[in-house]
Amino acid sequence: MLQACAILLSAWTLGTVTGDIQLAKYLTNVIGSTIPFGFIPLIIFMLGCIIAFSTGTSWGTMTILTPIAIPLVYNMNGDPFAVVMMSGVVFSGSIFGDHCSPISDTTVLSSIFSGADHMDHVSTQIPYALTVTSVAGFMFLLYGVFKLTPLVLIPFGLILLAILPRILHSMSARKYGIKT
Repeated sequence: MLQACAILLSAWTLGTVTGDIQLAKYLTNVIGSTIPFGFIPLIIFMLGCIIAFSTGTSWGTMTILTPIAIPLVYNMNGDPFAVVMMSGVVFSGSIFGDHCSPISDTTVLSSIFSGADHMDHVSTQIPYALTVTSVAGFMFLLYGVFKLTPLVLIPFGLILLAILPRILHSMSARKYGIKT
């Protein structure tokens, strides 16, 4: 657990530094004129996925991205609902990486306690997590571009999550000649 504590301490330090140097304000000035707001939720989500997968810590990723993402969105459009939604975007990307990263303490402990080979456990988790992550990323893009309400996005996302695994299963069954 010493490694996990060191990662968290480093992330908290980095989070404090990014707040102190006003990185969010700088990014707002740079990004505000070059990238439309519609793509910001998806970009933050993808950054969260990449950082959390690379570091193996969801808490560290949240600590790094939250002080950047929330002020960035608020400065770009001033919408309090978008700020709340951005918290969900950061949390979602962070959880993906924590769930799938081979160096995540959660993944390591899960494979140990289930008696599974560690890399086998990781390789079986990634397809499911990527499916959900793809749907979540698509929902964040729809929110950013079309400003759809969660009352539309949540049922649509649930329908996609019900249909997509069936489609992927039938595609892989055809590829490998398995009768379903």
